[in-house]
Amino acid sequence: MTNGARRALIAGALMLLAGCTPPGLPPPIAPAASSVVGSIPATQAAVTIGVDGAVVGFNPHAIADYSLADAAVAGLVLPSVSSVSSDGSLRLNPDVVQKAAVTDNDPFTVTYTLDRNASWSDGTPITAEDFSYLRDQMLIQPGTVDPAGYRLIKAIVARDAGKSVDVTFTRQVTDWMTLFSPLLPSHILKDTPGGWIDGLAAGIPVSGNRYKMQSYDTVTGEITLVRNDKYWGRQPGPSTAILRIGAASALIQALGRGDLEAVLLQPGAADELSLDAAVPANRRIAVPLPGTVQLIFNTTTGVTANPDVRRAIAAGLDLEKIRAVLDGGDAAGGIAAPSLVSLPAGRTDSAQIVTKDTARALSDLATAGYHRESLYMGKDGKILRVSLTYPSGDTRMAAAAELIQSQLAAIGIEVDLLRDAPRAMVNGRLALGTTDLGLVLVPRGPSDGIAAASAFGCPLPPSGVAGTRNPLPRAGNLSGFCSTEAQMLLDDAASGSVPGGLAAALSSALPVLPISRPSAIFATSVALAPQLAGAGPGWVFSGPLSSLPSWPSH
Repeated sequence: MTNGARRALIAGALMLLAGCTPPGLPPPIAPAASSVVGSIPATQAAVTIGVDGAVVGFNPHAIADYSLADAAVAGLVLPSVSSVSSDGSLRLNPDVVQKAAVTDNDPFTVTYTLDRNASWSDGTPITAEDFSYLRDQMLIQPGTVDPAGYRLIKAIVARDAGKSVDVTFTRQVTDWMTLFSPLLPSHILKDTPGGWIDGLAAGIPVSGNRYKMQSYDTVTGEITLVRNDKYWGRQPGPSTAILRIGAASALIQALGRGDLEAVLLQPGAADELSLDAAVPANRRIAVPLPGTVQLIFNTTTGVTANPDVRRAIAAGLDLEKIRAVLDGGDAAGGIAAPSLVSLPAGRTDSAQIVTKDTARALSDLATAGYHRESLYMGKDGKILRVSLTYPSGDTRMAAAAELIQSQLAAIGIEVDLLRDAPRAMVNGRLALGTTDLGLVLVPRGPSDGIAAASAFGCPLPPSGVAGTRNPLPRAGNLSGFCSTEAQMLLDDAASGSVPGGLAAALSSALPVLPISRPSAIFATSVALAPQLAGAGPGWVFSGPLSSLPSWPSH
């Protein structure tokens, strides 16, 4: 071979190697979790989506783990009994459940007939054991999403080698179809130390859906999903999906360069301007998130156990200014959260909660026995001091916490800020009731009644679950609120009938102060723009990446 030919061969090889990786991808923000071993073959085509926000873990039933990436991955990897269609309706997943129906009304019983081929990617069948594991853990683990429906389950009976599941409830549950979605791999998590909390911290080890999680690289910030070749149903179009975690500004630039096919972001004001310039309006859409940012009060111990103090704190806050900070200055990034019961915008059933009223705040503090002592309010020689926990790694939450601190100082309340890792905040301080206030995004499901009963129902006593001796941490109800009067209404709500007086009762008691209903922006390349036609109210819960299996392959 001549020297010229050899140089040409080397140059050609270098060009091929350079072509395997798109140039100029933005440096990602590494998520806070360990790496799952695995890599994507360089020859395999992939669709790459940019997602901002830190990743804590991948348990979709844990409040602390919620993130845009967590929700997207869970929807593509884990099996669900049902899902929310883009039009907002619930539908059974026929690949997992052949049939599900109410088979008895006394007692109320739902029978699930599982697909005989439904199995986890390691070959373990999906059975009634997965139903029982999820139900049990939802009741005893700290900070779970919407556990109230599971509290109404009296028994789960397996038949036909676990492929028929009889779920008996203590009362009729209209929204039973929202339960068991998604299921978790009980055969792995039950034998893993700290399985519920730590077993899904670094990834999802097995799949029961069209994609499996091949790797989670904390150095590059990439989550790689590949086709689950063990899936018994129709295979997805794209063979590989890469979720690149990064800063919104860098991801917007990458989308503009063509290095990403889509982005799912919560941009601030400056990033929103960049997005407007990079992507035309017909290739982006706002998607409200399934939850609200709340200020959660500890209603059982400390000074916030006094409802007058809770009302004074609410009256001392300017929620509009706090929302502006949470939204990064982008007016379209979030809206007011005017309801303690209903998620959709436009409901104002919490209007009786007084905010931005200094005179009312001082009056409520006086009713609680506090009076001005130098800079701060005091009683019996002690100044009025509260602690506020907020998640580390989130600059907007940090700024909002500091603003709350300054606004409450203006009415004489001293606030100690506690910056905690999300799990320490939710599963520790809030679930154990060791802090006065918590600033947290609380996700929820599509049932208003189950969500309300979960957030405000009396915490389950240790005797409520077999085998428990120590006091249980707070599950869905992070405030610890318990009212006999409200509980009767919440029981009706959990079964599917939301009473008219429920919102008023909760607003009066004020266990939490809803602040903001955040949203994200989904923007696409030209090739994926047709996917926006499938947008609808159901995307609040299913998310825009739920349609990824039907995207065109390339």
